[in-house]
This record gives sequence, C-alpha cells and structure tokens, in this order.
Amino acid sequence: MKLYAEARRVAGNVALAAAVGVVGVTSDLMINGAVPMALLPDVPWQGLWVQVTGAVALLARQRFPLAVALVMVPLGYVEVPLATPFALYSLGAHRGDRRFLVAVATVALLVMSHLWEARSLAVALQLVSICGLVVVPATILGLYADSRRRLHLALAERAERAEREQRFLVEQARAEERTRLAREMHDVVTHHVSLMVLQAGSLRMAAPNGEVRLAAEELRATGRRALDELREVVGVLHDAGPVELAPQPTLVDVSRLVAESGLVVELAQDDGIAVSPALGRTAYRVVQEALTNARKHAPGAPVQVRLSQEGPALLVSVSNPATAAGTPALPPSSRTGLLGLRQRVELVGGVFHAASTAEGGFELTATLPAVAQ
Repeated sequence: MKLYAEARRVAGNVALAAAVGVVGVTSDLMINGAVPMALLPDVPWQGLWVQVTGAVALLARQRFPLAVALVMVPLGYVEVPLATPFALYSLGAHRGDRRFLVAVATVALLVMSHLWEARSLAVALQLVSICGLVVVPATILGLYADSRRRLHLALAERAERAEREQRFLVEQARAEERTRLAREMHDVVTHHVSLMVLQAGSLRMAAPNGEVRLAAEELRATGRRALDELREVVGVLHDAGPVELAPQPTLVDVSRLVAESGLVVELAQDDGIAVSPALGRTAYRVVQEALTNARKHAPGAPVQVRLSQEGPALLVSVSNPATAAGTPALPPSSRTGLLGLRQRVELVGGVFHAASTAEGGFELTATLPAVAQ
C-alpha cells in the first residue's frame, strides 16, 4: 500500500510537470509567433528554457517545496514561469510555514513585476496587479491548505488524546474492581481459613491419641501458611500502609513443598539451576498448583516432578498416571486455577501447557525463560 501511494505521488508530479511545461512552452511559442520581434526585442526565445526549468522543478515540489519556490524567484526575473503558482501552493500545503510562504511570495512578486524599472506609480501598480494575479491566489490557497492541515492534525491529536484517556479510565475502573474483588476474597477466605485453624487447634488440644493430635497440628500449620500466603498476595491492597509479609518462596522451597504435600512424589531436579527470584516464585507456584490438582483429582497416584534447565530455559514438568480408584466426587470447580497459572507463566514470557495423557493421566509443563521479561 505504501509503495502504491508513493507511485501515485510520483506519477502525479510527473503529469503536472509535463502539463505545465507543455502549456508554458506553447504559450511562449504563440506569443513569439504572433507578436513581431521588433516589439519584444528583450524577450526573444529565452522564455522557453524558463518554462521548462520551472516545470522540471515541480517534480520535487512535495519533498522540497521551499527550494522549488525559491527557484521560481530568479526565473521570474527573466519571465514569469507558469509553474510559479503551483510552487507557491506546494510551499503552503507541504512545508506548513506561513512566514516562508508570505516572504517568498512577496519577493517573487517584486522580482516578477520589475518595480525598479517602473517610470511612474501608475505603471508600478499596473505591474503589481498583473503579477499579483499569478502570485496572490496561489498564496491564499497555500495558506488555506496549511490551515486545513493544521486543523486535521489538531483534530487527530485530540481524538488520540481522548482515546488514551478513555483507555486509561477503563483500565482504572478495571483495576479498582479487581482491587475490590480481591479485598472481598481476602476477607471471606481469611475468615473461613482462620476458623479452620482455630478448630484444628481445638482438636489438637482435645484429641484422645497422638495420631489425631499430629494430624490436627499439620492441619493447623497448613492453614497458617495459607493465611500467610494469602496476606502476601493481597495484603498490599489494604490502605493501612505497608504490612509485614512472609518471605517469598523460591526454587529452593520446592523440595519443602513436595515433602509437605502428603502425596507420593518423585522429585528430580538438576544441579546448579540459576534463575531470577521472579522465575523461582513462578516455578514454585506451578508445582504448588499441580500438586493441589493431583491431590484433588488423582488421590493416591504417584506424582513425578521434574525441574531441568534446557539451554537458557527452565523446564517445570509435573505428571501423574490415572488413579486406580477413580476420581472422587468433588465440589464444582471454578476452573480458574490453571487459567491463572497460565497467565502467571505467560506474564514472565514463558509457555504453559496442561493436558491429559494418552494413558489417562495428566501432565503439566511450563517453560520459563532464563530472564523474566
């Protein structure tokens, strides 16, 4: 499309230059043929090259409008080029500087009218009037074209600014709504998890044997960690100022996560994996969500967790075979866990994939770049 527009522009300039050249040369030939040479002793056939030069200069009127307009000034001393009004109009339409346009038009008018050769004021006014028919209309049209161009630019800028402001307002409204929903989620989940922690603590104190007390203590500790992580995620949304956050999980904490999962997990991790803190947290969350899904949908099935570095990327893979006992009845799922995990991985420039295997199991993989984007 851009090449086509450039071809049209060049073709239009060539056509205009050819037409101006032909008309200018033809007019000169007609004048010189109809008027005896004795009446025009100072202007024989030299006007031909003036018309041709002015027409050729019009080829560059859009790229170099000021230079083309200035070329018409010395040519106008010999004879008025037919290309002069086109050059002045192009100076106003494409250069966009009114001072240059008025200055060049004034100089061209003075040069073409040969005011210094006028013998009287009446002759000077007559010469200025005749040459003004060539210069003044083109100058006015150039000023009009410049005004139109400035108006279009102002309207386009105003529309773009309004669009930016509209996008900003929409994003601000979305951010406020997300903040409100996050606060509500924080309040609701914190309330219920706190009740679970308190009930687990009560059960630990009143348990009749050690196994029940140990299970209650594990339940209480898990609930406390869930509360800490929840405050870590949405605690910054509160207006009460900075809050004391728990340490951020890293890639090193994956082994602890596997040990506390309560599942049969085989962890394979390459030695010497070096990633940024952001990628370490992302890998930790991937394994955490995958173990949670395995606990819900494939209880009792062994889980394989693999952390490897392939070139500059970190590959996180979690898979499990189909459970022999079948999937237990579960409450309806919101289906937002994997979606949120995919968004988190893609946010750091990674690639996420989760799907069932041919044997009926499930595999989740995340490829994370060496440096978070």
